[in-house]
Amino acid sequence: MLSILKDRCRYLIERGSTLNNPHIPESYFQGWERITENHAQRLRELVAEALHDKA
Repeated sequence: MLSILKDRCRYLIERGSTLNNPHIPESYFQGWERITENHAQRLRELVAEALHDKA
């Protein structure tokens, strides 16, 4: 069983993505703010701002 799991992990690592978890290119995140501290607080602020802008 362990060898099957190892083989599956190796396959996924070499493939780089799965159907339900595709690779997202770094270019997708260009222009996004990089959150390096106070992650939860800053994310809440960004979501609140986005929701406010849509209203």
